[in-house]
Amino acid sequence: TKLGFAMRVMGLNPTASRYAGTSNSRLIMIVMAISGGFAGMLAVNEVLGVQSRIVMDFTSGYGFVGIAVALMGRNHPVGIALAAILFGALYQGGLELQFEMPAVTRDMIVVIQALVIMFTGAMEGLLRPGLENAFILFRPEQKAEAVKRETVGTEG
Repeated sequence: TKLGFAMRVMGLNPTASRYAGTSNSRLIMIVMAISGGFAGMLAVNEVLGVQSRIVMDFTSGYGFVGIAVALMGRNHPVGIALAAILFGALYQGGLELQFEMPAVTRDMIVVIQALVIMFTGAMEGLLRPGLENAFILFRPEQKAEAVKRETVGTEG
């Protein structure tokens, strides 16, 4: 749609969007209203009483999990879906672990989730440069250079 195209253009390049004649501030307000509507639809089940009582702070922890899922998914839809499945399994597994072993507290479950975030999500930026240097021959341009040096060395 025209609105979808305008949103995509503004997301990729706000200057080009403004040059094309789109009001960026108006578009930002529209996008925020749409995302607020989605958030409202998501919470309607909890608000209308799935628990048959009012539950205060039913959204506590959603921001932490959302940021962690986005971090682990690298802001890619497929990655976010896989990270969300992982966190769902961690959350449900934590509840089962609490049921089986009463000595395990909710705080220990959160620590386990934090360790999973750290080792699968945040450590990627620390390990990538070392791995790239260790496997430098696997890059096509570096492999060609190495083969060229080997052939020049054997001919001489």
